[in-house]
Amino acid sequence: MFPFFVRTPGLIPILALCVHAQSFTPAALHAFDGGTVSRHSVRAPDPPAVLTASSDRVLINVSVLDRNGRPLRGLRASSFRLFEHGAEQTILSVNETETPVSVVIVFDESGSMEKGVARCAQAVKQFWKGSSDGDEFGLITFSDQPTIQTEFTRDSTAIQTRLMEAKSHGHTALLDALQSAAVLSRRAHNGRRAIIVLSDGGENHSQRREWEVKRTLLKTAAQVYAVSVPQHQLFDDPDAKAEPGLLDRICGATGGRNVGIDGFSDLESAMKQINDEIRAEYVLAYKPRSLSHDGKFHPVRLKFAPPSGVREVAVFWRPGYYDSWRF
Repeated sequence: MFPFFVRTPGLIPILALCVHAQSFTPAALHAFDGGTVSRHSVRAPDPPAVLTASSDRVLINVSVLDRNGRPLRGLRASSFRLFEHGAEQTILSVNETETPVSVVIVFDESGSMEKGVARCAQAVKQFWKGSSDGDEFGLITFSDQPTIQTEFTRDSTAIQTRLMEAKSHGHTALLDALQSAAVLSRRAHNGRRAIIVLSDGGENHSQRREWEVKRTLLKTAAQVYAVSVPQHQLFDDPDAKAEPGLLDRICGATGGRNVGIDGFSDLESAMKQINDEIRAEYVLAYKPRSLSHDGKFHPVRLKFAPPSGVREVAVFWRPGYYDSWRF
């Protein structure tokens, strides 16, 4: 299921953004001249989480999807306009990148997932099929509390073995698990970072609150994606607290999205869809007009002009970044 469509008669502001700051070398800059977007297959340097005095450019990862939820490739740089605090910014470069990514799998093995654990574990294999050289993966499982099962590794076999051993039990501490995933993502070795959640979206046992988790995630470079398993297909847990909008809100705040499915048969296609989307992003770079290094949140808005003949698109980006905040 693809929940967000926007009709595009002209220049429009659209949905959600991923932003992090990074220093540029001259070789990494490419002219923004309204022409086609540069394509590269390089390993990106590891970026700091936020803007700093020695790193005065912001990178924005943008996903553009067509009406069928497929990445829209080959867009011209003139399609994008950026605004910070309402002021338009000068975009220095727009690139389509194919760089290694660090992924944290957040896997729900609580009691409410009794019928879904084995199927979700099997579906993760679909993600490994689309991995590239240099990718690395970590694993967090959760029920009553989150557990970091595997630190970042390039060996997906070890993670898959652990997933196939998963058994449903206990309550659901989804927000605590997302907080742990944000902490783990700081230890990633790649500049591009994603968190992928497989859960029914229930929540009944976390110590963290939603606003705390969102704040922590916004201070990392990681986008959150989720595959929501339909609760009506799972074990009827009388203690489960359904939170149908929780994953939507968390994903949207970080520039990712929650891919809902109708049934277990859609799990593998949803994982492939997320994998394709992560690897087909545009990276926009700009230098903010005002550098205050005040540690505050800076809202960022995107306007997008679709190519001729494209009537419906969805664009995802994070709504802003924290300037000069350090973990």
